Amino acid sequence: MTMFSPLQYRVGGQVRNGCDLFMKCLCSTSASTKSPNADYIVSKVYHNRNPRNLEKLGLARKRVGWKFQSPRKDYYHKLIFDPSLRHTEARVEHFSGETVLSASTKEWAVRNHLYSCSDVSACENVGRVLAQRCLQGGLTTIFFDTEEVDLDSSKISAFLKAFRDNNISLKEPEMVTPEQTPGIDYDGHHRYNEPKKWKDDYQEG
Repeated sequence: MTMFSPLQYRVGGQVRNGCDLFMKCLCSTSASTKSPNADYIVSKVYHNRNPRNLEKLGLARKRVGWKFQSPRKDYYHKLIFDPSLRHTEARVEHFSGETVLSASTKEWAVRNHLYSCSDVSACENVGRVLAQRCLQGGLTTIFFDTEEVDLDSSKISAFLKAFRDNNISLKEPEMVTPEQTPGIDYDGHHRYNEPKKWKDDYQEG
């Protein structure tokens, strides 16, 4: 009795390998089913549908503005902390003015776990919720203007500590500025700066 390997079989008195049959079936199946993208031509014009990639790399242009302009606009995303007497609110604002993410004690899911909506514990927990939403949204660097708030306040310290604990940087990377190519060097020797040579019938220059 002849013993065969699990990958071998007998056809017409000949021993064949099962791997060869599998590859033959695979090639015939792939040849019979034509891909709908087989005749697709990739366009040479590339359109970036996710401008956040340029912001994360620091390649997107920031609104520099004037030197003493207020409020500042030289950021991609700005963290705004807005506490009140009854509630604590915070949001992440894009430089276009749109609110990207927000967290507040007005949300019942947050308010239900707090003793008070305006104490230090509320500020810390609102910061934790907003920091978690930033991580889920892909924001790891946010601009925070320290000149607009009092850093000695216990509420501000607890709020910012929640972002640092979640490894979110409160300082955005510097914008990558392209190297400026100089134009015409008027101080050097070129055809615009050549002295004209006087001739009787015309001037060269």
